[in-house]
Amino acid sequence: METSSSGCDVPSSEGTGRDLQHPSLCPPLLHLPTELLAEIFQSTLPSVDLMLDQVEARLLSYMRKLYGMRLVGKRWQEIIDGTPTFWTFVLSILPQHVNEATILRSGNGLLVIVYALNGYTKGQPSAKDFFKSWAHTFPRWSAYRGPLLSQYLDKPAPQLEKVILMRNELGDEPLELLGGNATSLRHVDLSYVSIRWKAGLFTNLKVLKLVKVGRNPQELTTTLFLDMLLASPFLEQLDLIKMDATTDTSSSYPIITLPRLRFIRLSSCPYKFMGGILRQIRASSCTTFWLTAGVDRLDLPRLLDDDLRHFNELFRSIHQSNGSSEITLDIDGFRWSYYGSYYGGPGLENNPSFSFSVVIFDDHPTTCIRWVGRILQNNPGLGIRFSFGANLSRDVFESMRSMRCVTRVELGSCWADDEILSVSRFLGGPLGASPSLPSLPCLQEILFHGTFWNVQKVLEMLHSRFNSLSREHVERTPLRIRVKPMGSRPIIDLTTLIKIRETDGVESVQFFRPEHVDDWLAITWDEETSKPAWG
Repeated sequence: METSSSGCDVPSSEGTGRDLQHPSLCPPLLHLPTELLAEIFQSTLPSVDLMLDQVEARLLSYMRKLYGMRLVGKRWQEIIDGTPTFWTFVLSILPQHVNEATILRSGNGLLVIVYALNGYTKGQPSAKDFFKSWAHTFPRWSAYRGPLLSQYLDKPAPQLEKVILMRNELGDEPLELLGGNATSLRHVDLSYVSIRWKAGLFTNLKVLKLVKVGRNPQELTTTLFLDMLLASPFLEQLDLIKMDATTDTSSSYPIITLPRLRFIRLSSCPYKFMGGILRQIRASSCTTFWLTAGVDRLDLPRLLDDDLRHFNELFRSIHQSNGSSEITLDIDGFRWSYYGSYYGGPGLENNPSFSFSVVIFDDHPTTCIRWVGRILQNNPGLGIRFSFGANLSRDVFESMRSMRCVTRVELGSCWADDEILSVSRFLGGPLGASPSLPSLPCLQEILFHGTFWNVQKVLEMLHSRFNSLSREHVERTPLRIRVKPMGSRPIIDLTTLIKIRETDGVESVQFFRPEHVDDWLAITWDEETSKPAWG
């Protein structure tokens, strides 16, 4: 490729070109029609998603491949150079002459302008110098990612459909985005910038992501925000982080139906703003829902029972389809989640499977636990993970004691003796009104992390859970015991381990080592001999 300067330059690919020029490698391709060859070339180029954090690397890969194919032969070079749609990306970390060639070969086609901000900034010009070089192409911009500069983004841009603004260089002075007429935009992603809000600023959006966008309290109101959603019936992604607005929505505001909205994230937004949005929208196609909130206890019942009511079916169906979800109790409070087979960030393209997460910062999570119980009822598969700092009060245990949907309990490490005793008493105790049943009557598995869980206490808990006379004639749910040691650990009391396995009601005892750790001595149970086996 025609580059030679910083470490961000695209390699020349000369070796690749010489290899491909060999006449025996691609003779059929030489005789294909030009239009078909152009389609083949397009299909081999990597796709570029401007929302990805490492989009610069993707763009460099695109340019390397494009220039590599130009070296195959004269005809290929002519086809590539004569196809304007190949030449769309202007990237700040590429040398000036490479970007100039892109502009020349793009004809009058649309351009995507990217100014690198994260990790790839070595050797690139300042934002003002970069924009000055390409200011004459502004009417052709279809997408822009980079800092917000007033002298370029304060005027109308009818071709501009996507903006990703990640840093404000205007201080606290708000910008009249695109001269106050941004209706051409379909993808709006603003982070830590300040703009002027007005009625009708955005319409027909597909993606709306706002991260702590500066505002005038008199300008951005909940009604104005809901009006934007109402004017965007084909919205697919709604992502709001640290956002707020003046509450002025009346109870008569119409319900907003967004049939294509698949991704919703509301994080660290004040309850009045967040709840006002959740109450008004209906998203029947939603597959990914993430909420993180600190909510006053007086508002919490309304959030769970009213604002989230129309998403209960989503939570329940994801749980049922995958056979599991998990409540985590830790120092921050409460989380109920299922992240699916892959958790790669908020973009729709990063979440191929259904997922949800509801995080409530509350050190007394009984209301949240009961809420989950009402949604799942007797649907099995719910896990409860007690992590460091979890509230282990009697009220918390009572809120989950009778939940038949709970089939798994996970116990973290670094626990004090009194905390271990509290959990042991809970798991070994009766179901309250039904003393013939234990707490969490459908529990199938207990996973112990770390070394603080003394096997003798585990044995005592199991005897209490299974060996009560009042439960002799009650069918018991077989229980699996799994232990995952962490760090150095004491020698396991093998005698007690045998007694645990022999307890009526215990299906199996398993030790499994942390990943990527060698030199561990494994102990397994030989069902035929009823003895431990060393591995």
